[in-house]
Amino acid sequence: MLFLWALLIVLLLFMWIFFLPIFLVGFFFSIPFFVVSLPISLMIAAGIYLSFGQIKESSLRDIIASCPFEKWFGPIDIPIEQERHLICCHPHGVLCTTALIGIHLRPKSKTLIAVAPIVFAVPVIGWVAKHLGAIPATYNDILTGLKTTSVILLPGGVPEIVAMEKGEQYMKRWGFLRCAKEAKVDILAYIGKEQYYTLLPMPLYDLRMYIACRYNVPIVFPWIFGWYNTWIPKRNRIHTEVRRFHYQYEDTLEQNRLAYYTTIQSAYI
Repeated sequence: MLFLWALLIVLLLFMWIFFLPIFLVGFFFSIPFFVVSLPISLMIAAGIYLSFGQIKESSLRDIIASCPFEKWFGPIDIPIEQERHLICCHPHGVLCTTALIGIHLRPKSKTLIAVAPIVFAVPVIGWVAKHLGAIPATYNDILTGLKTTSVILLPGGVPEIVAMEKGEQYMKRWGFLRCAKEAKVDILAYIGKEQYYTLLPMPLYDLRMYIACRYNVPIVFPWIFGWYNTWIPKRNRIHTEVRRFHYQYEDTLEQNRLAYYTTIQSAYI
């Protein structure tokens, strides 16, 4: 047994000595890669660290909220209640114009808005999102936010961006109802009827919808047509229909989902 152990140690030493020149050459040629990748890695790590946590108030948000958006969109008359709610906006849209401009970035607003978690992994962008009152759209972050203020959520998510090619909503969602149930808050549904961008239809709709549902990647026509075919939203009025939904604890989650979407569909009649 001792002989086998000794043989194994000698073999490992031989392999180490044999491969050492290869390791040294590989390390030498990898130095440029480390020189480039290390600052990028540090920036990503710093971005994630600085984006951690929730901020309802910041000077950056106050500055953006003070912009005269009504000069572009006209009077913004969306009613906002002060007590805690889960605010759900429909439809999702390309840049969530109704949720951002109509509700979240209003003067003295203390709402939080849930966005894709990947946003907070992008250096600078994640920091800006945090200081504009954004939080990751995760179950725990939304529940934490609802303890102190209202949270804005767009239940249709990425699949609804694709569905908007046909002017449809994506209704196979349950998570926002679980949040309302757990936090014991009502849902205020804000239903917008204006479109601020035009999405041109593309082929393979079912495949693109599957990718959007499975991987949260919206494959839409690369050119987004807003104001004069730019990325600037069209100068349409921001107004909504509002529906209140109280979670029925005696019903199943699926029954609540059907009841919720029946409620918001009434806004389109």
